Amino acid sequence: MKSKGEKTPLRERQCPADRVRNLQKILALNSVLNSTLELNQLLTVIMKTSAEVMRAEVASLLLIDKETDELVFRVALGGKGTSLEEKFRVKMGEGIAGTVAKTGKPLVANDVRNDPRFAKRFDSSTGFITKAILCVPLKSKGQVIGVLQAINPLRRKGFCRTDLDLFETFSHQAAVAIENAKLHAEIVRQETSKQALKIAHEIQQNFLPDLKSRDHGIDVSAKSVPAFDVGGDFYDVVNLGNDRVGMILGDVSGKGVPAALYMVRAISEYRFLASQTNDPAELITQLNQKLSGQSFFGMFITMVCLIIDKNSGVVQYSSAGHLPILLRRAADASTELLKGTQGVPLGLLPDTPFFLNTAKLEKGDALFLYTDGVTEARNKNSSEYTVERLASCLKEPSSSAEGYLERICRDVHRFSAGAGQHDDITALAVVI
Repeated sequence: MKSKGEKTPLRERQCPADRVRNLQKILALNSVLNSTLELNQLLTVIMKTSAEVMRAEVASLLLIDKETDELVFRVALGGKGTSLEEKFRVKMGEGIAGTVAKTGKPLVANDVRNDPRFAKRFDSSTGFITKAILCVPLKSKGQVIGVLQAINPLRRKGFCRTDLDLFETFSHQAAVAIENAKLHAEIVRQETSKQALKIAHEIQQNFLPDLKSRDHGIDVSAKSVPAFDVGGDFYDVVNLGNDRVGMILGDVSGKGVPAALYMVRAISEYRFLASQTNDPAELITQLNQKLSGQSFFGMFITMVCLIIDKNSGVVQYSSAGHLPILLRRAADASTELLKGTQGVPLGLLPDTPFFLNTAKLEKGDALFLYTDGVTEARNKNSSEYTVERLASCLKEPSSSAEGYLERICRDVHRFSAGAGQHDDITALAVVI
């Protein structure tokens, strides 16, 4: 007679005939588990197979949520067990499943009503009646990733040693299949992201103008080096008629695909508005209203817009929270910042005012528009490049706008050598 509290032993040993049958089942299960690499389909296959192989009324699979360190019912098949799918969470150490997940050791409970480890709240919530549970851990590289449960054996009083041996072997195969499916899903996700970035990069490059192939009647050049596959910096130059040339340079607050799409929208709107507005302040005002009218991932844009009259040398400009234009005077090689009156970044406040500023250029003078990827480029000591160093870099004259940009890029690269690029680097130069 058993003493009080003594566990009921598993009732039978595995005979040679059982071993042969189980080996045949295991060989057959390999092909079943390798039938799909789609995780949700695989979990369904595992549960369906578990219930069939273990001749159980219900089978359940719980995976560990690494963020909360809880077990989550991912799939449950059979009768009322279907209501458990994606519904319950189990704390580590709670119930039979939580105990197995915490200890990493299998459990057989053939009389759960008298087992203190059994958590009754799941039956209370579903109306399902649990009588016996066979629970085994799912392990990958020695770590528990979840548990498998076979519940209520059919046409038998309880689970036996043969059932436990077979279920443990099956759980090992299932864990390997689950990890393979997760790895496959991650590879697919990465490849999909790469493809999306490639497409966004191509779209972005198509929208950034090739200034060498266009005649603007003025020496203008631009260069952009994204920190990632797709950047948030942009520029554009358009002929406005009456010997006027319009230009913008901007920086989207985000990075990656959303920033690229926002950039494309901003350039498209600018090109539409450029020929319909009288000055940069009016243009930026209308552009801001369009961008503010529809939220775009909570992003905003800093931008400077200017119009150059090639005959008079008068420059009109308006800034939406962007870095000031740097002016180099040809007469004495001096530099100054055209700060003017600033407005707020685009896309934040639809009714905010923007201000018109002017400057007068002489023959040989040069203007430089740039993003903070230039002035905030860091070296290995975390020091920033600064606008003062940019101005110093431009002291010596150059024969062209492109020559100035090449010098800037070389100096920034030399300054930040060994530190890596952390932001997009974009600059535009104009020589009158």
